[in-house]
Amino acid sequence: MKTKSIIPTILFLIIVIVITSCNSAEENSPEDIRNRISEHRQEISELNQKINQLEKQLTAMGEQVSSNKGIRVEVGEIQPVDFDYYFSINGSVEAVRDAIISPETNGQISQITVSRGDNVTAGQVVAKLNTSVLENNIEEVKTNLRLAETRYERQKGLWEQQIGSEMQYLEARNAFESLQSTLKSLESQLEMSVLRAPFAGIVDEIYLKEGEMAMPGMRIMQIIDLSQLYVNADVSETYLPQIDPDDTVILRFPSFPEYEESVNVHRLGNVINPDSRTFRLQLLIKNQNDRFKPNMGASLSIRTYALNNVIVVPTILIKQDIQGHFVFVARENEDGLFQARKAYIERGPEGEGRTVIEEGLSAGELLIEQGHNQVTDGASVIASQV
Repeated sequence: MKTKSIIPTILFLIIVIVITSCNSAEENSPEDIRNRISEHRQEISELNQKINQLEKQLTAMGEQVSSNKGIRVEVGEIQPVDFDYYFSINGSVEAVRDAIISPETNGQISQITVSRGDNVTAGQVVAKLNTSVLENNIEEVKTNLRLAETRYERQKGLWEQQIGSEMQYLEARNAFESLQSTLKSLESQLEMSVLRAPFAGIVDEIYLKEGEMAMPGMRIMQIIDLSQLYVNADVSETYLPQIDPDDTVILRFPSFPEYEESVNVHRLGNVINPDSRTFRLQLLIKNQNDRFKPNMGASLSIRTYALNNVIVVPTILIKQDIQGHFVFVARENEDGLFQARKAYIERGPEGEGRTVIEEGLSAGELLIEQGHNQVTDGASVIASQV
């Protein structure tokens, strides 16, 4: 009796299991899976919209919003702009006023009145030569000159009174005038023995010491004025038709990365160097606080032509793989989310850290400018406008 009652129960359980298995098989069919994926995507989209609304509310309250939906990047909308093409050359600095002080006559250096680094004014005495012999000669000539002047005055008075001969008068006058010329010559030599600063500046170097002999053309010291400087650069003759004397040049110094200034062309050379096939371009700048020094290296960026209404991107954003050059842009997918995508491009002219894009980008696209090194093709991103 017990066996007969168990059999219907077992049959019922088997039927239930079979029916459940059939239902499970139908639910795992490809069509059912696609339907469920679509439903979940719709749910995700609705949830993202709700999250975005809540994040905006938090942002309006001054709260910082954190999210794990993707990599945070900053994007900029691509718009056509004007592009100036520059080429860069190296230059060097030269002081406008730089003088080597040397004597005009032979002599022993008796005194150097300045030291290295001293500021001097125009006409200031910087060194003296030993003039003891010259001074003695001057005193002797002055003594003879006084006697000659007295003799000349007496002979002149006698001649006016028709006393004495004309020859005596002429000899006295000649002796007096000759000694006057000799005195002037000696005083000029004495003045040449005193070395003076030709302009206001700084004593940069002193080459000789007190007690040493000096002669014309020998260096005693160097005085330099740093208030104004030339920046000289040798430019290839191929650029000669593209450079206008009224152009401006962007000037930079590697030693001062923060410095950048647009400077007018001061002078263009009129002769081509036959060895290097270059001509000289020169700038004139004021040297605030004397921070730039002669022979310092400089970089000059010179504009050669301009393009209007072209797409330009920072050169640093351009990457390369086996397919070519590309940049990352943020594009919205079907779920309303942003993804980083490679945009392969054709590069055009470049300069000053910018590159013209001839093909591959169009106006209105969102270029990933910050965070481009953290994304990969297809990665989800959270894009904020720069």
